[in-house]
Amino acid sequence: MRFSEFDAIEPAAESFNGVVVAEVRSVEPHPDADKLKITRVTDGTHEYQIVCGAANVRVGMRVPLATLGAQLPGGLVIKSAKLRGVPSEGMLCSASELGMPSVVDGLWELPSDAPLGQSIRGWLNLDDSIIELGITPNRGDALSILGVARDCSALFDLDITPRDQSSVTQVTSDAVQPARIAAPDDCPVYLTQVICGVSAGRKTPMWMSERLRRAGIKVIEPIVDVCNYVMLELGQPLHAFDQQKLQGGLTVRRARPGESMDALNQQKLELDADCLVIADEAGPVALAGIIGGLESAVSTATINIVLESAHFTPEAIAGRARRLGLTTDAAFRFERGVDPLLPARALSRAATLIQQICGGQVGNASAAQGAKAPQVPAAIQLDMSWAERRLGLAILPEQAKKFLVRLGCNVEFQSDTVLTVTPPSHRFDMVIPEDLLEELARLLGFDAFRAPMGRSPLTIGVRPETENSFAKVADFMASQGYFEAISYSFIDPAIAELFTSAPGIALANPISSEMAVMRQSLWPGLLQAVAFNQNRQQSRVRLFEVGRSFKGSLDDVQEIDQLAAVIVGARWPEQWSEKSTQADFFDLKGDCEALLLHLGFSLDPSSDQANDVSFRAAAHPALHPGQSAEILIHGQPCGWLGAIHPDIAKKMDVNGSVFVLELDLHSLQYRHLPMNKPRSRFPQVRRDLALLKPATMPIAELLSLIRNGGPASLREVGVFDRYVGAGIEPGFESVAVKLIFQESERTLTDDEIVGIISDIRANLAQHNIQLRT
Repeated sequence: MRFSEFDAIEPAAESFNGVVVAEVRSVEPHPDADKLKITRVTDGTHEYQIVCGAANVRVGMRVPLATLGAQLPGGLVIKSAKLRGVPSEGMLCSASELGMPSVVDGLWELPSDAPLGQSIRGWLNLDDSIIELGITPNRGDALSILGVARDCSALFDLDITPRDQSSVTQVTSDAVQPARIAAPDDCPVYLTQVICGVSAGRKTPMWMSERLRRAGIKVIEPIVDVCNYVMLELGQPLHAFDQQKLQGGLTVRRARPGESMDALNQQKLELDADCLVIADEAGPVALAGIIGGLESAVSTATINIVLESAHFTPEAIAGRARRLGLTTDAAFRFERGVDPLLPARALSRAATLIQQICGGQVGNASAAQGAKAPQVPAAIQLDMSWAERRLGLAILPEQAKKFLVRLGCNVEFQSDTVLTVTPPSHRFDMVIPEDLLEELARLLGFDAFRAPMGRSPLTIGVRPETENSFAKVADFMASQGYFEAISYSFIDPAIAELFTSAPGIALANPISSEMAVMRQSLWPGLLQAVAFNQNRQQSRVRLFEVGRSFKGSLDDVQEIDQLAAVIVGARWPEQWSEKSTQADFFDLKGDCEALLLHLGFSLDPSSDQANDVSFRAAAHPALHPGQSAEILIHGQPCGWLGAIHPDIAKKMDVNGSVFVLELDLHSLQYRHLPMNKPRSRFPQVRRDLALLKPATMPIAELLSLIRNGGPASLREVGVFDRYVGAGIEPGFESVAVKLIFQESERTLTDDEIVGIISDIRANLAQHNIQLRT
């Protein structure tokens, strides 16, 4: 692994759709129910009447509106209804009804600047995914977005864009909080900053609360939320005190015998000399690096706050939280190590965010320093010849320097092959040369290490002549002017239902509600690709895909390799010498026949492989009733061909006549080897017949009757014209058929041909087919 393992990937929100931002325009009491209210709401375009039972509904608030047809978590579908006799055209939603954490009872009140009419999923980007990383204990520096970004920057040789400093808060107050360090070995640096006149009762911005929620942190109130947010962003735990609840200055010291403290979680902590605390003149107000005290906690009534940003050594924090029965994000980070040079940056970032959200006047940061400077990693000597022996791979010194510099190290050449490497302050896990070697190997990647060639004999596999490869299919489709598409194997359940009535295999952890079931056909993905291209002014589209569909159930999943193709638009690319005509059913059928011939299958009923491939009219739920055919090989169904049903085309947002093909590739995998057959030296005889047949009779059936009624010398039967109109009896159509006769041992006479034609006509007459005169 070049980075941490992905422990889990999950959607950012539960599946729901049809929920938009709306504003309440009016609220009236329900005439027949005391607890219900009749509201008028607007999404910016339409106005709706909604019957609502929430106590906090009021005019002017913006709320989520589930419109008619919306589907909420749990499968609830919103329908038009009457509540105590009053029609309701939707539902105003609480956060919990959308699967989101609820801060208050009642409706989810959205910010006043929430865009009316916009989908809640789109506005909050709820189709995003949450990636859970498994950070190893030695990589405390990666327990933040900044830490992950640093590693990605090193892995992919990308620069991290620095934050715009124009928004950094300027000092507008001279207020300070006195602080000193009485335990310098445990706390090398302790920073405080006072912000006066904050409005702590304001709401945390939606963008911040959403990011905290996705990180698994509960939204409390803005000052606490900012501290948590900066911890996630930079990796530095912070704490905020209500200054008016503090008595005198702050001291970082060891707890004294008999001291206790009520923690923020309302747990009473019995302290001893092994515990590092932050204390005022009255006693402990926080358990350093672990949890704050209840008595000095900020609240919505807080006016002046003291921000704390400090560096506590891992030795001072490790084990204390578990011994006291506590598990906190701050302790988790300090136990693994936090960048000792980070507190000032984190403090400035937090002060900026708090002033932006809660207002107030920011004072100067005040620093208390221990007797010892914060410990930073020491320089390491790296001998590249030693590294080559240990890795089994030669790395040029210049390349090694480049990799280590990307990790933030300072690198100098001690000699041609020896480097002096000083790790950055956040990489306290780099202590010995082996640590640097591990980083070089990680950045090189596992693929850079080649296993030696084995000495066992090699055998070369030979593909049988009778076997067709999937690559051969793809190459042929590309040669016919089709572009290969690769679509997702999971699709929207609503789209899947358009193509088959069988339930799809549901994913346990879908990326989004639109990708929640495994596809049972390749057509949906191709049609989405067609819509995508048409929306970008591409009127002629020819696509194919070789992929798998999934049928059955979770207990019995059937994976089927398939070829699918789609055509829409002009038959040929635009050119000066040809008039543009639209592609039709027979264009795709011709391409299908050409593919089957290329793969070695026969379409000639007179060959030794008679009826290898045939087409028959059949109904498919996704295809046009009058333009669909089932494809058979050796009489067994192996695919479908036809025009997409107009209703489905409309729902998939594709324009024009769309024709699709689907073939089971396993049915095409093996073929008969062609056998040499001498061609006849005697002349062919052609006769053309104009036949009147019932309009409801498929032409394939007519040709089959002719073949079955003819002798062995009938080598070919084909249609070259079709006519319906004046002179043709209603319910009939005229079909012109060519018949090719040839014997292998002699020349056919005219009398023989006349007799054969007579027999064929007699056979056709039994099926209400007559010669047109």
